[in-house]
Amino acid sequence: MRKHAGKLLALTVVVIAAFSLEIKLDLFPVLAESGQSSTMEQLEQEMSKHFLERAEHFTIQYDGNKQELADNLQTSIRRSLAKDDYIAYVLDSYLYTIRSWGGRSSIKIEARYRETQEQTAKVEETVRQALADIITPAMNDHQKVKAIHDWIVGRLEYDQSLTRYTAYEALTTGRAVCQGYSLLGYSMLKQAGIPVRIAEGSVKSGDHAWNMVQLDGNWYHLDLTWDDPIIETASQSEGGNASFSALQPIRYSYYLKTDDELRADHTWVKTYPAADRSYAEELKMLGSSGGEQSREAFAQLKEELGLGWLEADRTVADKRELAQFVRKQLSQKSGEFGFRYEGGDSLAEDLKEAFTAAGVAVGYSATYEPYGTDGSILVKVELSYSR
Repeated sequence: MRKHAGKLLALTVVVIAAFSLEIKLDLFPVLAESGQSSTMEQLEQEMSKHFLERAEHFTIQYDGNKQELADNLQTSIRRSLAKDDYIAYVLDSYLYTIRSWGGRSSIKIEARYRETQEQTAKVEETVRQALADIITPAMNDHQKVKAIHDWIVGRLEYDQSLTRYTAYEALTTGRAVCQGYSLLGYSMLKQAGIPVRIAEGSVKSGDHAWNMVQLDGNWYHLDLTWDDPIIETASQSEGGNASFSALQPIRYSYYLKTDDELRADHTWVKTYPAADRSYAEELKMLGSSGGEQSREAFAQLKEELGLGWLEADRTVADKRELAQFVRKQLSQKSGEFGFRYEGGDSLAEDLKEAFTAAGVAVGYSATYEPYGTDGSILVKVELSYSR
C-alpha cells in the first residue's frame, strides 16, 4: 500500500421547480408514501427518514410558507443528509421538484445511491463479525480505535482505478478510494460505540475524505487512507556498503491529529468539531492517572502508536547530538538502539560520520522511515562488534 491523495465523488443535484397548478410533471412513476410537514424542521426529519430507508422516489406535502420552502429546500436537504454521514456519502445524486398551489406545496425527490440497502446490510454484518474478532470486553475506547484503524489499514489497498467509493466495495474487493476508507471507518467506529464523523476537504492533488473521532470529549482527525507505509531503510557493513529494506507494516502518521497538525497538508472549508487537544499529551496524562492496570494500558498504547519517540531522551536534534548519542551507545556496548532524528534528510551521511568519528570497529544496520508529518525520521540501529 502507498499513500495517495483521496478521490471524492461529487454529489449531483438537479432542481426543477413548478409553482403553478396547471403545470404537471410526471417524473416519478413510483413514489414512496407521502409525508406531511408544516415546518422546515419537520420537512428535514421526513426527508432524512426517506434517505435512511434508501428510498429512490418519494414525495412530501408541505403546508408551510412556500417562499421559505423555495429559498431553503436545498439547504434543508443538506441538513437532512447531515444527520447521518454514511447516507450522505453513499448518495450519488438527487433531483427534486416543487409544485405549489394555494397554501400547499408538493415536493418530489428522486435519489440515486452508490450502495444499496442490501449491500449496506452486508457491510454491517461483516463489520459486526470483524469487531467480534478484534474488540475485547477489557478494551477501552482508545484501544478500540487503534484496533479498528489497524484492521482497515492492514486489509485495504488504495484503488488505483478510482472507481470504488463505498464500504461495500472496500470489503468485497479489498480496494477503495478515500471515500470507501472513510465509510468503512465510520461504520466500524459507530458500531463500536465511538462518536465518529466523515470530514471532507482538499489535499495537494485533489479532493479528499477522512474521519473525525471523539474520545473522552475531545475530537481528533483520523485519516485511514493516508496511514499507508512509505518506508526507507538502510544498512551498512563495516566496509560502508548500504542496502534497503522495510521497517513496519502500519504507520500512525495521520492518527488522531489536531486541526493544526492536519493542516500541514489538508485543508477544509466546512465546519467540523474543533480538534485542539494533542493526543500525545492526552495519552501522557492518561498514563499517569487512574489505576495501575489503566496506566499500563495507556503506556502500552503510547508505545504501540510510536508516541514515545517524542520524549526528549529518545530525540536527537542534529548531527552533533547524533555523534554524542552514538558514542554513548558504543560505550555501553549496546546491541541495538533507536531514536527520532530531527536533522533532516542527511541521516545516512550523518550516521556514517558519527560512527567514523567514534573510532570503534563496529558494523551497523540502520532501519529508518519518516516519522509523522514533522519532517523527523524514526531510526533503529543494530550493532555488530568485531571480536
